[in-house]
Amino acid sequence: MQITQREAALLNFYRVSELHGGLVLGQLARRVRDSELIVKLTRHSAEEVGHALLWSETIVAVGGQLAPEKDSYQARYAASLGTPGSPLEILALTQVFERRVYRHFVEHARRPGTHPLVRAALRRMLEEERGHLSWVREWLDSQSRTRGDEVAALLRQYAELDARVYEELTRDLGWREAA
Repeated sequence: MQITQREAALLNFYRVSELHGGLVLGQLARRVRDSELIVKLTRHSAEEVGHALLWSETIVAVGGQLAPEKDSYQARYAASLGTPGSPLEILALTQVFERRVYRHFVEHARRPGTHPLVRAALRRMLEEERGHLSWVREWLDSQSRTRGDEVAALLRQYAELDARVYEELTRDLGWREAA
């Protein structure tokens, strides 16, 4: 059982988005001073880069081709929002993104006809995504105690942005048909 070109393109998009996210979090880990945050960011970054590797291996294993790709979920965010700069902005956007990825991966894994190796990759990533959602949520909650409504406002703003970006991606990349 091989995947279609359309699904290979979708998986390549996942791969590039995972890599992009890992690199963003790695850059943030280089800038912050809090040791505990550095450890969490570095682990999260490494896991995202590991997801990109898992997608690369999965694409090849199911007969797809790895393809250069500049478009990523994060690039779409940046095109609409600009580049978030502060740790709060980056982690609020990460939380919104990780929630979207989690829901989308659950949906993709449940679709009839999903290649078993793709389904296995999705399930493996979902386990780690839960951990990402948890630690980032805890950090954002701690920020809310000192920064008032700023965190909630950012999360609302980014959730609205995410809904628009996801709708564009659904249309532009044919996610509903490919996944």
